[in-house]
Amino acid sequence: MFRGSLPTMTDRAMQTLYRFALEPLAEIRADPCSYGFRTGCCPQDAIEQCFNDLARTRSPKWVLEGDIKGCFDHISHDWILEHIPMDKQILNKWLKSGYIETRRLFPTEEGAPQGSPISPTICNMVLDGLQAILKKKFHQVRRNGKNYSPMVNYVRFADDFIITGENRELLQEQVLPIVRDFMAERGLQLSEEKTVITHIDEGFDFLGCNIRKYKGKLLIKPSKKNLKGILDKIRSAIKENPTVKQEWLIRKLNPMIRGWVNYQRFNVSARAFENLDYQIFQCLWAWCKRRHPKKSKTWIAKKYFHRIGNRSWTFSVPTKQKMQNGETLYVRLVYATDTDIIRFIKIRNQANPFDEADAAYFEKRDTEKMRNSLKGRKILTKIFRQQKGLCPHCGKKITIETSFQVLDIKQGRSTSKQMLHPECYRKVRKNDVFLEPVPEGEF
Repeated sequence: MFRGSLPTMTDRAMQTLYRFALEPLAEIRADPCSYGFRTGCCPQDAIEQCFNDLARTRSPKWVLEGDIKGCFDHISHDWILEHIPMDKQILNKWLKSGYIETRRLFPTEEGAPQGSPISPTICNMVLDGLQAILKKKFHQVRRNGKNYSPMVNYVRFADDFIITGENRELLQEQVLPIVRDFMAERGLQLSEEKTVITHIDEGFDFLGCNIRKYKGKLLIKPSKKNLKGILDKIRSAIKENPTVKQEWLIRKLNPMIRGWVNYQRFNVSARAFENLDYQIFQCLWAWCKRRHPKKSKTWIAKKYFHRIGNRSWTFSVPTKQKMQNGETLYVRLVYATDTDIIRFIKIRNQANPFDEADAAYFEKRDTEKMRNSLKGRKILTKIFRQQKGLCPHCGKKITIETSFQVLDIKQGRSTSKQMLHPECYRKVRKNDVFLEPVPEGEF
């Protein structure tokens, strides 16, 4: 059962303050191959680490897929209080704050409070340490004059993890008991049904991707479950809005499509992108026909689909605005196949976002991630370059983590656009602050 708790604004502010103090220490203690809830890390780092561990010809062939049963709900309070380096009295109050259900207050004797800003950091610190134990136990040794390695590698993102091994027996009889003991000490246990050992030729799903070797070649593709999830979400959005304006529907669907595509663009996703575009087209065509049951297919096609660039059937709406070349500007649907598939550059293992020596490295990574997320959106890319990646209101970096909103600035009869942090956007709109247009320049 989900036992969510929503702290008051005062508690959230205090927990965030303690999190700021705790995160640098958590970063130093973190498992090198843990990538969840860490500044500068993302799921793609974990996926790329899996590729590094499994892609070679002599890489391990077996994978233990770990699933922790109700991780946030069952972490031992005693373990947290003993090992998390912060004020014990305050920490104990947060842990024992309880939760309200049907207007009744229930006590909490275990688990980290879900909805708390500090809980992900605490959860990470609870799960850190397993990689060091495995490395110490299963290190490379010398046998009969040759180097021997059991090929035990560990990759974790939040409470999802995998462990590789030379063979099934090693994972089943030696690795799994160590993992169980490690979890039990922290009040946790593995789900016996979902914790399985798989051969790499059969493949396994991890963080929305399917990782599998085909005739000795490792390919990482969007998992069937992940693709089905985004398709179900898009189908629901289309079916639930049968009478809205086409422009509104496009603006509703685009963030869904763009978010999923940007996540999967680093994998072998070409066929999945084609499938996504095809399935969305089928849904939109049915949506159009339901609106005009007495109109011909030709009439529907001319009304809702237009030729833009090299694509003949673009679900789009013409606007009154013109582009610089005089062509009509359209509000258009994002197509997955318009997104280039690129290679993800994994974070450097020893890089620390709280170390001043690594500041330039992380600034470069943040900028590159932001530019990749804007590919295919020419206007926003141009604005980002003109602003040199900075918010014109506060002068700080705009990143994927900070997000942004676009502000329209009227200059006589013309209008220019700027990218601002959401908080800066609200301040500018509320106080009617005048922002100078950003001059064009190279980024």
